[in-house]
Amino acid sequence: MLVEDFAEMCRLYENFEIWDVENMDAFFKGNFVLTTIFEDKYKIPIADFNQKRSEIKETNMQIIETVLDYVGDKSFYIFTHHNENHLELIKMQQQKIMNFGVDINNIKNDHVYVVIMDKKLSEAN
Repeated sequence: MLVEDFAEMCRLYENFEIWDVENMDAFFKGNFVLTTIFEDKYKIPIADFNQKRSEIKETNMQIIETVLDYVGDKSFYIFTHHNENHLELIKMQQQKIMNFGVDINNIKNDHVYVVIMDKKLSEAN
């Protein structure tokens, strides 16, 4: 599930980690469930992804968002260098609302990043 308004909603989550997604190959190697979701949603075998990439009108980040939105047991907040979500995380780190274990300012311009988290059980019900 994708999370919006992370600054307001972060207290509802725990077990945070940041996944640095270098490229689409790295994304699909992250977990076999992601390839299954992609193949079901886009009707393209993962082995043919690079060859048939031009048939998908979405950007890589949009594909990542679409696939992650189908993962039911985790929650995700996606960002790239200096997009709106990244700027929100920088602000949260500067205000000491969140500690990401890394300097969230220093990320690579050409990677997609995903905050992976679990919904707190006491808040989920």
